[in-house]
Amino acid sequence: MHRLASHILTSADGNWISACGRSTNETTEGSVAAALALLPIELMAQNLIKIGLFNRDAAIITAVEKGFLKQENIGVEINTVTDSPTLLRNLIKGNYDLILNNADNVIAWAEGQGEDPQKNDFVIFLGGSQGVDQKLVVAPGIDDFADLKGKLLAADAVTTGYAVVAVYILKKHGLEWKKDYQMKSFGNTGARANAMTRGDASGAMMSMPDEDIAKRGFKVLARSEDYVKNYARGLGATRRVWANANEELVVRFNRAMIRATDWLQDKKNKEDAVQMLLGETKGNKARAEAMYNGALSPTMGLTPRSRIDMAGIRTVIELREAAGLMKPGEFKAEKYVDERFYNKALATLAK
Repeated sequence: MHRLASHILTSADGNWISACGRSTNETTEGSVAAALALLPIELMAQNLIKIGLFNRDAAIITAVEKGFLKQENIGVEINTVTDSPTLLRNLIKGNYDLILNNADNVIAWAEGQGEDPQKNDFVIFLGGSQGVDQKLVVAPGIDDFADLKGKLLAADAVTTGYAVVAVYILKKHGLEWKKDYQMKSFGNTGARANAMTRGDASGAMMSMPDEDIAKRGFKVLARSEDYVKNYARGLGATRRVWANANEELVVRFNRAMIRATDWLQDKKNKEDAVQMLLGETKGNKARAEAMYNGALSPTMGLTPRSRIDMAGIRTVIELREAAGLMKPGEFKAEKYVDERFYNKALATLAK
């Protein structure tokens, strides 16, 4: 039995693949499947899930490092990118099986409102974090909102993500996008900060720590949490066709992530968690502790048991409506969510 398990691999689509790489679709498939069904789960080959994201958050780090994914016979290939168009295009092409990202990008690209005009049938299947931990950061010489009139703001992508939050904040202060100021895509936080340092932009939304903002000579003009209370980010999303074709695998991934979140949010694990996060912060304990505290924040942290933040998804739609990117009342949060994967996973776990 052990010898049999070692010579069989499983692809994400569930086909049996022999050790020499050929799919087995002959009569032996039934006997192999029957034999494997008798094996303890730890002896069966792992499914590989290819994940795209901007940064590894505390939940995915925990799921990997504490073995919760391994318990579900899941291996992961994590691909980090620096801009949302690259992330979404790779998901569309099938280069990534799923992404961990904010709801705005998923919804915008689903409706053909991203960098590419085609619509995509995406589905959100797992919760992540809540709240917006972004700041409207401005370059030297900008002392008030009025000083941004006629200026250029740097964005990851101008019609998606936190650029939409910036539009909302500035509208509250009487500034209208395309009339009073412009936005241009530069990429991630580092690229936006560099654009401001060069003088190519006067402001940007950033998650950069306050001390790093000050070192660059920038200042915080507004904090998003003062304007937006609910916001869904770090969600699990994929192509609906892939989720439906791999339902059992998606359920197992959900179960691993729920367990990871439960472990993180159990305060008795704090010391162990901070030690684990040192690997992500290159040994910087203060940042590891900040990462841990952020994950547990009741307003900015992970949702309890990785539940899907429907209120946060509705907020994303409302922000897009306020920015003139969506027609008010036309789009409902439920269109982009399928909770059956999450609910099936949760039903198999203790309360």
